[in-house]
Amino acid sequence: MNEMWTDQPIRDAQSDRLNFSHYADVLAEVVLTADTPITVGIFGPWGSGKTSLMRLIAEQLLNRRTAGHRWARVVWFNAWQYAQDEGALWRALLLRVLEGLESDQISEQDAQQIADWRMRLYTDVERTEMGSINIDWPKLGKGALNLGLSLIPTPATFLQVAQLLQGEMGSLEEIVSAFQRERTEVYRRKLTLLEEFRGGFAHLVREYVWGRNGMLVIFVDDLDRCLPGRAVEVLEAIKLFLDVPGCVFFISVDRDIIERVVRVQYASYMAGEGEDAGSVPIAGQSYLEKIVQLPFHLPPLEDDQIAAFIDQHDPHLPPDCRDALSLGLEPNPRVVKRALNILRLLLKLAERRVAEDTIGAIVPGLLAKMVVIQVRYRDLYRDLLEYPNLAQDLEWAAREGVEVKRAVSPLESVEAGPVEAPGAATLLERYLRHKPLLRMLRVGPAFADLSRDQINVYIYLTRTTSKDVGRAPSMEAARMWQDMLSNDPTRLRASVAAVQAEGLADEYAQALARLLEPESEASLRERLAAGAALAYLGDPRDLDEMMDVPGGEFQRGEEGESTYVMAYRIGRYPVTNGQYARFLAQNPQYPTPYLDEVWAEPYNWEPRQRIYPEGKANHPVVLVSLEDALAYCEWAGARLPTEEEWEKAARGKDGRVYPWGDDFDPQRANARESGIGGTTPVGVYPGGASPYGLLDCAGNVWEWTTSQEGENQFVVRGGSWSFYARDARCFASEISHAGNRSNRIGFRVVTGPQAREGVGSS
Repeated sequence: MNEMWTDQPIRDAQSDRLNFSHYADVLAEVVLTADTPITVGIFGPWGSGKTSLMRLIAEQLLNRRTAGHRWARVVWFNAWQYAQDEGALWRALLLRVLEGLESDQISEQDAQQIADWRMRLYTDVERTEMGSINIDWPKLGKGALNLGLSLIPTPATFLQVAQLLQGEMGSLEEIVSAFQRERTEVYRRKLTLLEEFRGGFAHLVREYVWGRNGMLVIFVDDLDRCLPGRAVEVLEAIKLFLDVPGCVFFISVDRDIIERVVRVQYASYMAGEGEDAGSVPIAGQSYLEKIVQLPFHLPPLEDDQIAAFIDQHDPHLPPDCRDALSLGLEPNPRVVKRALNILRLLLKLAERRVAEDTIGAIVPGLLAKMVVIQVRYRDLYRDLLEYPNLAQDLEWAAREGVEVKRAVSPLESVEAGPVEAPGAATLLERYLRHKPLLRMLRVGPAFADLSRDQINVYIYLTRTTSKDVGRAPSMEAARMWQDMLSNDPTRLRASVAAVQAEGLADEYAQALARLLEPESEASLRERLAAGAALAYLGDPRDLDEMMDVPGGEFQRGEEGESTYVMAYRIGRYPVTNGQYARFLAQNPQYPTPYLDEVWAEPYNWEPRQRIYPEGKANHPVVLVSLEDALAYCEWAGARLPTEEEWEKAARGKDGRVYPWGDDFDPQRANARESGIGGTTPVGVYPGGASPYGLLDCAGNVWEWTTSQEGENQFVVRGGSWSFYARDARCFASEISHAGNRSNRIGFRVVTGPQAREGVGSS
């Protein structure tokens, strides 16, 4: 069947698609043989099927009239229905129970008693529910007394007030006494009624139900939909007036809601009793435990239950749609029904639009995933309106098993204060905590190969059933700039796509490059973000730029030994992935940087397409051996530096410890203390420049030299992102095997004569 689902509860066992019947059978068996009075709590959130389960229990009780069981008289009280009235909810419950007791078997005297109670509940009690008034007598010039009334008096008493104000009565004390007499009489009648009711109600149950091998079963439904104070009224009425032998109560409620209400309502009372603050939160739990003797927590639906639930109702729904709903939705029958109705509507709408050629073909499974996001993950859905590529990022993370490793930016330790507020995260990190969402995204059709416009089709379709029906925020210039500098990959890619679509890529690239200039006042966080954005937009800087290093002596090593080198030119930056890609394009026989190791995955190139990792065009190339570096140099008409040449270019002539001076500064280099945890775009630390203008001489990656130490062992210089600052000192060195391919080692090139013979010399 393909009709829309209503939100009506299950009426009988034949319409039970949730397999609740076995719960109902056991609970009915328990109460029919239990000591009474007893209260059973059916606990679960809204829409979990509490009403359906109670309907099935009621059916079981009414149909199970065997010799081995008591018979049941059922009273159904829908608290939400009566909560719309202005009167007290507890009074409505008492009246409904009295109605359920009436039958032709009741004696004339007891029937009259019930009629009397009904009348008195409607008269005396209602006057205590109409609020209170306060008369500020001093302002009226009638005496120094502020009179507060806890009930609205009779019309006769109001007449006395009017006479007093007109000076037609004797004294203020007389009218106060009149009010007091009226209030006392009402409360006296009220207390008398309630005392009579409890005793009389116990007599009626004993005489006409319990004494005749029966029990009165009262179902209280939708209590958690009432205002908090009124819900507690009903619970107290059950305990005070109806909790007598022969009675069974079923209460359906969201336990968390009631416990929160009780905590608030009774906190001041408990504090007055000398309880310490730590015990107050237990009040809600203790309160329910006192009232409910048998708690039953309705278990959430399992994935296979939801799938079967959907299959029974709509066996023609595509399996991908069913899987998306069963894996991603909240395990709540009401939520599942609503989501399925939405999906059906949208599939029909999409079918019409495809026929009219206003949109391309729709994949039902992807539409189902978007419906789940819209229904269950509202914040994510709103973010998708601005950043459609977030769907692809989350899908990739789900399928790769990426987990949240931090809740703040990795740059938090780089600057004086956190770069983001505590607990902040990128868009991707924000949603990686939602396990059902990730389970859903792992299976079925993927968003991965769709363009931004194609993803938007699914978003716009679902917006017809969402309150977010306005136009998606446009990627205005200010927003695009902010997203580019957010250090959030998802926001960055969305803004890059937007500026490219508008033909503004070059303009934005030039503006971002200016943030990397030495005279820029941009923060390190902004420079890192600018470098990341340039990797996507295209980096306008001259990354092939060479710097002149004059010949002469310099202080070499930790001891400052005087050493002579001839003049040469050296690359301002380490060789980047983008530069190395040009080399590979002209040498198709040469392999790409790749290692089948987990630690190498973020830096591995795609072997068949021969492309570097996304977003790393301007990062230093790594996973290159000495042979790889020499091959590049030969292609580029250059060579590798000796370690003496590298050191002079990094520290100048004066023997400084770091390229900028004698003290380490994490604002000037990407070392382990800087907290980055990986390579960074070249040149984002202009404050770390050497005396000859070289960048990234300290940290980021070690760099190959032609200086040899033992058989097939060569010197690397400069430290790296994973080594400590002491290894980034200009005189520090490490030894690496010529065939080593590491995510910590890159290189830069040199031209000019070489002072001594080395590997690759000309």
